[in-house]
Amino acid sequence: MAVVDADMLIRKLLKINDLSKIPELSEKDILIPLSILKDRNLGALENIVVYLREHLNLSYSEIAKLTNRDNRTIWATYNKAKKKK
Repeated sequence: MAVVDADMLIRKLLKINDLSKIPELSEKDILIPLSILKDRNLGALENIVVYLREHLNLSYSEIAKLTNRDNRTIWATYNKAKKKK
């Protein structure tokens, strides 16, 4: 079983090489539980997009801004994840 390095995963998903560039958390920040990554049938981004869409009711546009991705990428990722479930 592969071990997930949380820091590396965060850097990759947010496209940030230096974690010191991530601003401090405020009460508006969204925290994502690591337990959502336990579904190994989905990729990390798929799990995160599904969580943000279904549990926090965020729009594709909001998720795209949070993950630094294009709206179309988020839409495609969400729909691909739904087909896998």
